[in-house]
Amino acid sequence: MDGRQDSLRTLKWVSGGLEAALGIPLLGGLFIMGTGYTPLLFMLAFHIVVVALTARAGRVSKGNIVGIVASTVGVIPVVGMLLHMAAAITILLDAAFGNRIITRTHVERVEPIRPRPVRKEQERKEDHPF
Repeated sequence: MDGRQDSLRTLKWVSGGLEAALGIPLLGGLFIMGTGYTPLLFMLAFHIVVVALTARAGRVSKGNIVGIVASTVGVIPVVGMLLHMAAAITILLDAAFGNRIITRTHVERVEPIRPRPVRKEQERKEDHPF
């Protein structure tokens, strides 16, 4: 594993730990509301940076995408707590096992989607007055 992958794994461990702290039922909610929802903005920016860095490395960070959703919906108390817990679990699993546990397939090349040709009898005729 090269240095970039080690750095990404460290960022995932940190973001998973922070999400786990925010997902603690009473303490996480009190911390978020007591600081004026600033941790949600910080975590949103942090998750966006981690997703961008993993995309540049050619990987997908599904846990951090869940973290982005958790940070945006985190203002709703119980829903935010559950989403922070889900984000923490997925991020920590991704950091621990890499993509082996999250995705089991590897795609070498993705073919572009081409539209099918339309036959003459399938074309829609304009029969309305507009």
